[in-house]
Amino acid sequence: MEYLIVLLLIFIGILFLMQVVFFEMTRSKMEKANNMNWFLSLDKPFSYNRVGYMVFLCLICYLISSPVELFTLNWFVYFVLFLAMGIVADAVVQYAIMVYSKKRCRRQIEDAHLLQNELQHFSPGAEFENDYTVTLPSYNESEILRRYINPEDHLAVMSVDAGKFASQFKDDTEAMFIIEPYTDTQRVQGQFVDGSSVKVTTLTPTGKMPFKDEKIDTVMCQECNYDKSEILRVLKKGGYFVVNQHGTDNLKEFVRLYMPFQMKGKWDAESCVQTLESIGMRVVDKFEDYGTIRFHSIQAIYQYFTKVSSDFANINRYQMFYLQALKEIKDHSYFEMTTHRFLVVAQKMF
Repeated sequence: MEYLIVLLLIFIGILFLMQVVFFEMTRSKMEKANNMNWFLSLDKPFSYNRVGYMVFLCLICYLISSPVELFTLNWFVYFVLFLAMGIVADAVVQYAIMVYSKKRCRRQIEDAHLLQNELQHFSPGAEFENDYTVTLPSYNESEILRRYINPEDHLAVMSVDAGKFASQFKDDTEAMFIIEPYTDTQRVQGQFVDGSSVKVTTLTPTGKMPFKDEKIDTVMCQECNYDKSEILRVLKKGGYFVVNQHGTDNLKEFVRLYMPFQMKGKWDAESCVQTLESIGMRVVDKFEDYGTIRFHSIQAIYQYFTKVSSDFANINRYQMFYLQALKEIKDHSYFEMTTHRFLVVAQKMF
């Protein structure tokens, strides 16, 4: 019996040291990333819920190492004893790690609670609406589009901004079509006066563009997705496709917290060029812009997301991000995010 107790204590000691090493590696990573949500998770009460995991692990280990004949009475007796020791050891280690983590990260846990309390009492204010600075863009998509349209052209603009971008060009061409896949087309159409050459439409029920073959001189894709085969179908020979989109590095500080598995690929100007060249189009120009947005308050971040993506303005849902941002604002007086966009102009040659 004494031998079993000594064996159990040695096992607990080894397991505890391994868990401490793993914990310290994780703590260092979370501290560098200012992941205050992780530190909040350390302050939860102890709850052991790894019985199923330990049963599976002990069974595998016992099947491999047991010298007793399989599935005999002795085999079952020793397995139950082995399993009990494993569960007891794991529970003791989990509790010890919880105590260790709370003492080791006491300051960070207190800071995280203070930040969380500040977020819970957050109230948006218009005075913080412009409390951020943005680097100057390296290109202007409106100016570039005007290089590729003529007064007699038929222009199609795909967007998700309820016609805001397209409204700049309502008098520049003979006819303009605004394709809004998610917004009420009648409401957008109401922005344009009677007799205007602008027609607001949407995609067909099968996701196609609402035009006959080779009827459009220039298609502009403004910060939305497109079907390359549809672009090729509706463009006239010699017509232009202008695509302005966000790249994978846009707002990466937010996106990578919640969608890490979608960030393995890369979408940038070169990737877009390859896509268009693969369907036989000739790329005539491309631009790429990397910049930053520097926020000086949580209110400014909230106001910014309210404009560009209202879902991201949900502080409760994205607490991890807002806690991280608030911590960096406290430490450095600002929180910085990356912006990434690109523009490619391609011509249909056949």
